Amino acid sequence: MTLNELHIKLQELGVSEEEYYLHGLYGSTNDNDKLALSISKGKYNYQYEIYFRERGEKRTIKSFSSENEACDYLLREFKEIKLNEQIRKSTTSKQ
Repeated sequence: MTLNELHIKLQELGVSEEEYYLHGLYGSTNDNDKLALSISKGKYNYQYEIYFRERGEKRTIKSFSSENEACDYLLREFKEIKLNEQIRKSTTSKQ
């Protein structure tokens, strides 16, 4: 999966662009207070880093050497977030 494909899948999932940052290409224009994916060039290959920046402090969650793996991981994270939101809404509406 590419960044573009991930962006499309996140839109289909109903994830707001303000909830994610994909290396400045898709999603929010900044990476503050959201899940983010950035790409950097290492000595021999590219590194794909998933992180969360809160109050200016960057917390790396996971790093990958493959765009596909990084995008798959981030998509799974957002699917889990959306599922948890649905469960909370369902529980709240029953009370």
